[in-house]
Amino acid sequence: MGASSAPPTKTSSVNSAWQRSALGYKERFVDDFHYNNIRVRQFPCRAVFEKALCDAFGSSFASDDYLASTKSCYDNEVDNDRVPDTAFTVWESSVILGIYTSREDVWKRLIGTRKLQSSGPIVTLELGSGTGVASLLVATSEVVWESNCHCKVVMTDLPSTINFTRLNVHKNIEKMPENAQVVTQPLRWGRIEDIQALPQDISRPDIILGADLLYTCDESVICALAETVILLTGRVAVFAVCKLHRPQSITFFLSLVKSCFDVRHVAVSTAHNDLMASDEDFGLVELWRKKLR
Repeated sequence: MGASSAPPTKTSSVNSAWQRSALGYKERFVDDFHYNNIRVRQFPCRAVFEKALCDAFGSSFASDDYLASTKSCYDNEVDNDRVPDTAFTVWESSVILGIYTSREDVWKRLIGTRKLQSSGPIVTLELGSGTGVASLLVATSEVVWESNCHCKVVMTDLPSTINFTRLNVHKNIEKMPENAQVVTQPLRWGRIEDIQALPQDISRPDIILGADLLYTCDESVICALAETVILLTGRVAVFAVCKLHRPQSITFFLSLVKSCFDVRHVAVSTAHNDLMASDEDFGLVELWRKKLR
């Protein structure tokens, strides 16, 4: 899916454009978000997004090949998931996750030496992609540009949200290298049928990604996320979290997955030279699949 032939321009040593909390309403929820080599659309809520699609493509926008609705895949399913309006705006943890994961030494450690020597694709899969910022930063990063491997960057979200993610992929498609393929796929947490519906080549990703997924107070949602992470993760999962949202949800999630994973906490202040992130506000967690004994 990649189209460009020149690598992205490096940013300055410190880039503060990722910091969102001090911005006004329009900058934070309406204006396009630009960071490094990517630009994504934002909307204050799903209703505004759907109206924008109808205005742009007409009432028949669902028939468009690229922005095709996924509703038909779930016509016979009862889906009680509420589509959170938070999916339509950029949250700081997604920038932290994308920048950290695509740091050269971190990337090599996450994918392992086997993948560095393998002809098979490197597969990342992001849960709850929303705007797509984290995965887009990975797909357009220097480490992917300079890799000799084919990379599949998979972005997943609820069926009612994934068209928004696709819109932002489409907006950045010309900035991706030829060795990067971006895949968008509906995926509901805790739904085994959704996991089974994943194409075989992306059903066991090398790296699972997630940014700001643990803000909810609904323990059933956290349990569903944990179940999906346990079922999907082959090697490692990396999560960026905002500690200010709901720290008890982070603790609860880790209690659910610790029997299957070794948990490694990473200080956000050391995540990347381009970031000035507070360890009090944000956290990075790596979950490494425990080896069978």
